[in-house]
Amino acid sequence: MSSSHSNIFMGTSSSADKASSSTDQRTEQLVRLYYPYIVRLIQSIIHDADEAEDLAQETFIAALLNIDNESNSINYKSWLSKIAVNKARDLLRRRKVRQRWQGLLTGRSRQTIRGRLPEDITLNNETSKALWLAVEALPEKQRLPIILRFGHSLSIKEIAVVLDVKEGTVHSRLYYAQKQLARQLDLDVDAVFLLQGGQI
Repeated sequence: MSSSHSNIFMGTSSSADKASSSTDQRTEQLVRLYYPYIVRLIQSIIHDADEAEDLAQETFIAALLNIDNESNSINYKSWLSKIAVNKARDLLRRRKVRQRWQGLLTGRSRQTIRGRLPEDITLNNETSKALWLAVEALPEKQRLPIILRFGHSLSIKEIAVVLDVKEGTVHSRLYYAQKQLARQLDLDVDAVFLLQGGQI
């Protein structure tokens, strides 16, 4: 092999090594920055600590497999949140199917699983506790925006990215969710801000 060809291959190998090293560093940084948040996010949706850890690991594995296809300028928190929420949704769908089959096979009606409230939310009084219990009963389209906004302080823009909808849709779902919660609990709509003491 000529020296010129040898140099070409050596240069290619060096470039590949540098790219691999850069990807590894970026992945390690993402895990360090966002792993605890992703675990909390998933747990607030599926209410199972062990499965939340498993899905968080799956989230970062999926991210690692696709990270080279993403621009360095993307919002990594939103990107990871979107992967995590989709995995949580998939688990909830499988859980519903499993519950339905168990009900059919045992002859017993399906039981409603009441999960724990998000651990990072301080329940200051019975009103806020009742609010979060009511949130659990909301349809998924309304429940997830409420959890992401008030439970994890994501912006409207971030929620839109995570749920793959327009920002106007997020506003709409939050509005109707709050109206439904207020009606259920016989509260003024403004009282729904007790969820996290925040504002939309």
